Order: sequence, then C-alpha cells, then structure tokens
Amino acid sequence: MHDVLTLIRGIAENELSTSSGLVVNTVLCIVIALILAAAIAAAVVFAVLWAKKRRLPEAAPAPARDMRPVTAVATGKVHEQGKREYQQDSFGVSDNVLMPSHGFLAIVADGMGGLADGDKVSARAVEEILDMFLMYQGRGNLEQVLLMLTQHAVQKVNQFLGEDNFRKSGSTLVMGLLKNSYFSFVSIGDSRILLWRDKTVIPLNREHIWRNDLLVRAVNNEIGLSDVYADKSGAGLTSYLGMGSLSKVDLPAEPIRVYPGDKIILMSDGIYNALSLDEICRALENPPEAAAEALRAAIEAKGYTNQDNYTGVILECLAEGPVSEDISADDPDHSKRPNGVFPVTEAHDVPKTEIPD
Repeated sequence: MHDVLTLIRGIAENELSTSSGLVVNTVLCIVIALILAAAIAAAVVFAVLWAKKRRLPEAAPAPARDMRPVTAVATGKVHEQGKREYQQDSFGVSDNVLMPSHGFLAIVADGMGGLADGDKVSARAVEEILDMFLMYQGRGNLEQVLLMLTQHAVQKVNQFLGEDNFRKSGSTLVMGLLKNSYFSFVSIGDSRILLWRDKTVIPLNREHIWRNDLLVRAVNNEIGLSDVYADKSGAGLTSYLGMGSLSKVDLPAEPIRVYPGDKIILMSDGIYNALSLDEICRALENPPEAAAEALRAAIEAKGYTNQDNYTGVILECLAEGPVSEDISADDPDHSKRPNGVFPVTEAHDVPKTEIPD
C-alpha cells in the first residue's frame, strides 16, 4: 500500500512540474513576441522619420500665368556678317504702332552663300513681304495672311531671277505674325523659330533639309539609319525661295496662344549652328535688346574661323492694364482669334536694300 501511495505521489509531482514548465514556456513566448513587435514598431517609426529627414524639398509652384492680352511687342535684333566676305541675311519688322489693328510681322531670310546673289534674293523677299503686308486689302485669319504673303514672295523672287536662273540663287524664309494674343508662322528652308517660355525654349518649325527626307526613307527600310547620318549632303536644302515651285512649306496646325513675357526668336542658321539650345535659352532670359547682345557675345566668344552670317529677331510679348482672364476661356469657337490684316497708311521703319530692277 505504501508503495502505491509513493507511486501516486510521484506521478502527481511529475504532472505538476510539467504544467509549471508549460506555463513558464508560454509566458516566455508572449514576452519574446511583445519584444519583437516593439522592435518592429520602432524600426518603422525610425524609417518614417529618416525618410522625412531626407525627403527633397518640394518644387516651388509654377508662377501664375499672366492672362492679359498681348498688346505690344518689344524687339531686339542681332545682324552680323561673321567671317564671311558678304552679308547675305536680311530681316524686317512691321511698326509696333500697327499692333492693335494689324498685328506684328517679323521676317528673317538667309541668302544661300553657295549660290549667286543670295543677298539680293533675301532682301527682295523681305521687302516684297513687308510691302504686301501694308497694302493688302483683304481679310483672313493668320494662316491665310501668311500664306498670301508667302505666295507673293515666291512670285516676286521667281520673277526677279527668271526661269533660267531657278536653283542658281536662293534664300530661306521664316516669318511670324502676332495678333490678338496668337502667333503663327511660315517657314521655308533651314532658318529657325523658337518660343521661349518659363526659362525653356521650344523649337516651333522643322528644317527642310535632305537629312529629314533620308529619315523617311530609313523608316520605310529603303536605306539604313547609319546611311542617314553618314550622308555628307544631309544639310542640303530641299525647299527654298529661288528654286521655282516650292517643295515644302512649314506652318503650325493652329495659331499658338502667347502670353505676356513669352519671347519668340526668328533666326538664321548662323546662330543655331554656333550655339546650343541651352546657350540660346540663357541669352533669351534677358530683355530683347540685351538678349540680342548676349547672342552676339556668345557667338563671338566661340571664335569660329568660318562663322556664317548670323541674324536674329527677338520678340517679347507685352501687356498693359489690369490682369484679365484667359481670352480663350470664353472663346470655344475661336471667334476672337485674329481676323486678317486691314489697310494701313502709316510708314514703317524697315531698313531697305537697293535692288536692281
């Protein structure tokens, strides 16, 4: 009997010891879990605080757009011979006093140095366009007016050269017309038009050069892409005044809304071949006359021994009066867009070049 009691007591003590061990183990597991959870929470909090500490400062909000209508234009002009023997670039602008009723017209023409009388062709084109702009009695939108002026320039240049001299002389042409806060342009050849806005330059037109034709052939698998960039005649013009019938004319699909502070530069290749877009952009941060001088100084600083003639006409859009709402906001059908050119009698201040009859 004593042995049985001893056995029962041993079994009970063993069960009690086992139960205590289980309790202890359970408590230890709970404590460890709590410690791990606290460590994870601390790590998350630390990561969040560290990320906030290293976060880059948020960009400053863009300045509010000045929605006042453009009522005037400030201009700057650079017109230099470079290292060439002759100046073959020509340019012209209409009088700013005509801006309210007629808009503002700017023109740059680059006579082709490899051909004869490029200076005379470029000057003829500029003068004919300005004269027709002043005398035109019809009405039309910006595109129609610009195309009419282009048509007139092509006709007069072709008459000046004569059919036997087509492709023996020529000139590029870019011209822009700004009216009622909209800008449009026509481009023939490889001169350029850039829009400067919010310290960024935006190219507006495309060059009419052989390389761009080769790119189309490459896309159509007629030649390899390497052939495009290896072709030494890639910069040759494919459309220009003096070739007879033009092969290409570039113009925007819609007039471009411009705002006070915007700048537009029309320039010959003597500028954009000498300077990068970043260099041109930095120059255009200045007022127009100072920007023109900055372009001249930047080109001269390059010291190119073969520097081409270079010409640039810079337009800065100006406004006056109190800030107003965007004119396009209540103009869904564009009825307030420019509506052509009206007859004028005022004289215009444009340099003239003597041209043989």
